[in-house]
Amino acid sequence: MINKLSFYITDCHNPYTNLATEKHLLDRVENDEIILYLWQNQNTVVIGKNQNALTECKCALLEEDGGHLARRLSGGGSVFHDLGNLNFTFLCTTENYDLSRQMQVIKEACALGGIFAEISGRNDILADGRKFSGNAFYNSRGKSYHHGTILINADKEKLSAELLT
Repeated sequence: MINKLSFYITDCHNPYTNLATEKHLLDRVENDEIILYLWQNQNTVVIGKNQNALTECKCALLEEDGGHLARRLSGGGSVFHDLGNLNFTFLCTTENYDLSRQMQVIKEACALGGIFAEISGRNDILADGRKFSGNAFYNSRGKSYHHGTILINADKEKLSAELLT
C-alpha cells in the first residue's frame, strides 16, 4: 500500500545525469512510496534498451549539432528530447505499480491545462487523435517504473532531422 508520495523535479538538462538519477530513485524507492520524477533533456535522442542507434537516428548529425545520444533501461522506440518536452517517471515497488492509475494522473494533469487527453491501446496519450506522449516501462528486483515524454513545444524540425523513424 502506498502511504508516501514523493516528487523530485530537476533543472538538470544532461541526459546521462537524468537517466542515472532515474535509476538511483528506482533503487531507493521505499516499499510504501511512489515517486514522481519530472525532468528535461536538451538536444538528445534517447533509444530503448534493444535498439540499434545507427538505425534509429542520424548519429553524425546529432553529434555535429552538439547533441547527445543516450540509452535508457526500458524498451520502446527512439525519442527526441529538448526543452519543449517534459519527461515524467513514476517509480514504486512492483506490488504498488498501477499503470492505469499513473496514466490517469497524466490525463488529469493535462485536463488542468485545458487539454482533453485520451489513453490509446498502445500506452500512448492522445489529444485530438494525435499522439503527444509515449510511454515505456521497466522493472527489476521488485521495483518498477513507468516513464514517458509529454510533447509541449519541441523543435519539430530538429526532431525530424535527427530521428530516422
